[in-house]
Amino acid sequence: MKINQNKKIKYSQEIIDYIKKNHKGKSTIELSNEVNKIFSINSNPDNIQNLKSRIKRRDGFIFEPARNDGCIKKGHVPMNNGKKWDDYLSKEKQKRSRQKTFKKGNKPSNALDIGTERMRYSGSNPNFGYLCVKVCDGKGNKNWVPKHKLIYEMHHGKIPPKHKVIFADGNRFNFNIENLILVSNSEELIMNKRHLRFEDKELTKTASMVAKVIDKTNKAKNDRL
Repeated sequence: MKINQNKKIKYSQEIIDYIKKNHKGKSTIELSNEVNKIFSINSNPDNIQNLKSRIKRRDGFIFEPARNDGCIKKGHVPMNNGKKWDDYLSKEKQKRSRQKTFKKGNKPSNALDIGTERMRYSGSNPNFGYLCVKVCDGKGNKNWVPKHKLIYEMHHGKIPPKHKVIFADGNRFNFNIENLILVSNSEELIMNKRHLRFEDKELTKTASMVAKVIDKTNKAKNDRL
């Protein structure tokens, strides 16, 4: 049985109305947990993000940016870009600003603590994301690591180059170490092309071994050419 990565849940109009009314100030994870609890369904943050996109397209409804999902739009240019303080601030305002400016080593009050978890979505596909964990400060996007990769490396060590960790049962929120499989990029490509991804994790594990054999066979053939 193949996994339907975009498996849809049927949402009643009552749930849709609730999300429209109560989404403000909540992250996608918080909204998903809240909807599951109130309406006794089994949704996840990706499902809710997809639903919000469909509502926007269908109804023209504008959702406020979810907390931690980012508010600055691509291409936005700050009004002080490339300018010195003298260009847009009076001497008095500069003095007040210096009193409030963060010194080196200061941590903003709204900075997220190390260990915080949140969804991070792909720029090319805003409806597809992974739960990530903040592991450090000061390294930009490298501050955050997908939780499944972090758990795998805690048990098995660093992930080799050109390899990735996949979910055996296709559920990107099942972080049990038994559900995490290491495959090479070429092995994953074989599994996807030959539909060797299943909801049964044991079948997927067996399929990953088949992909390894196919990959080695293909490489051996290429070496002989």
